[in-house]
Amino acid sequence: MATGFSVKSRLLLIQAEYREAVVGVALFCALPLAALIPIVMDQNNPVVGTQRIEGIVENATPMPVAPRAVSGRGLYYQYGIRLNDNALIFVDGELDTPHVIGSEVTIERQHHKNGTDTFRLALD
Repeated sequence: MATGFSVKSRLLLIQAEYREAVVGVALFCALPLAALIPIVMDQNNPVVGTQRIEGIVENATPMPVAPRAVSGRGLYYQYGIRLNDNALIFVDGELDTPHVIGSEVTIERQHHKNGTDTFRLALD
């Protein structure tokens, strides 16, 4: 029982029939993702205070470990820094300003509105 329609013609008919439904489903799925944008961007968590502290560089790792697998930021160092209270933190640093293991560095602790702290190398 042949209908006279080729497979290509049938696919075109199906595409024309369900085009609006596919667009609707895509928009329906995108709405919850759009609601997550402020959470991901962390807009409601400003820095409310900063503090300069000292630490000793314990290790330095070039990042990313597999540079060909990552695009975007490029190469940088990730330092393991031991603070005076014996806490070990990890801070990213640029390639043009390397720090020797065992050297003392100044770090900026950033206090955020939600109570978390982040760290970055202080610009001297």
